Amino acid sequence: MIKIGVISDTHLNTVNNALKELLKNKFRGIDMLIHAGDITAVTVYDYLKNWNLLAVRGNMDDFDLKDLLPHKRIEVINNKRIGIIHGSGSPYGIEERVMREFDEKVDIIIFGHSHVLAKKEINSVIFFNPGSFRDSKTAGIIELGEKTDFRFITIE
Repeated sequence: MIKIGVISDTHLNTVNNALKELLKNKFRGIDMLIHAGDITAVTVYDYLKNWNLLAVRGNMDDFDLKDLLPHKRIEVINNKRIGIIHGSGSPYGIEERVMREFDEKVDIIIFGHSHVLAKKEINSVIFFNPGSFRDSKTAGIIELGEKTDFRFITIE
């Protein structure tokens, strides 16, 4: 089984205690960390890289980060094709918009931008948005094994 911590929309200029707590305790034992954009600052990105980070850029990231991070990516993890993208526009219909960004077949799409928790299946693709680290104070954990499990956690 592979355990993945998922966050988005941290909107941090520096590493704060809430982020340290999340990574040290609530994400204890994760095999990798996925960030779905809007990390915001390179210093935060550099800190997150200590957790086997897969990240994409968001619309609010610093210019330096936009040069470092891709707009989207597809990763094969435990035989699942996972698309990672930030997203854009209104929260309404965001799943359809992010789906159109991927030409290749994916099993899961992890996205952010809307700051709204979401886990839904459309046309055999599971869409997962962990919400916003800063605003909704939420994150997610995905466990990929014989079964795939998605859950949300709150950040204190």
